Amino acid sequence: MTPRIWFVLQHRPGPAAKPGVSVTDQPGFAEHLAFLNRRAEDGTLVMAGPFEDVDGAVDEGMTVLATATLEDALRLAEIDDEAVRSGLLAVTVRTWTVVMTPVTED
Repeated sequence: MTPRIWFVLQHRPGPAAKPGVSVTDQPGFAEHLAFLNRRAEDGTLVMAGPFEDVDGAVDEGMTVLATATLEDALRLAEIDDEAVRSGLLAVTVRTWTVVMTPVTED
C-alpha cells in the first residue's frame, strides 16, 4: 500500500474559552461547525468529532483533513476557522502518514 498523508487537527479550549463551560456551549462554536461544513463541501474533510471524557464532558476534538500540503492544512486550521482565530479553540496541526488501512476486496 502506498502511504497516504493526512493532516490531524487537534482542538482544545483556547484562551478565550470560559472555564467550566463546555466549549460546545459557548458563543462562537457555531463558527467551528461552519468551518467543518466548508471542509466537507470542498472535499478536504476526512472525519471530525469530539473526544468524550470519562464523565461525558466534551472539551477536545480532532479533525482529519486531506489537503495537498501542510501549509494548506495550517492555513485552513488557523485562518479559516473563526473559532480558532477568536481564541475559543486552540489547534495543533500534525502530519499523519497512514501506512495501513483495512484491506478491501473489489
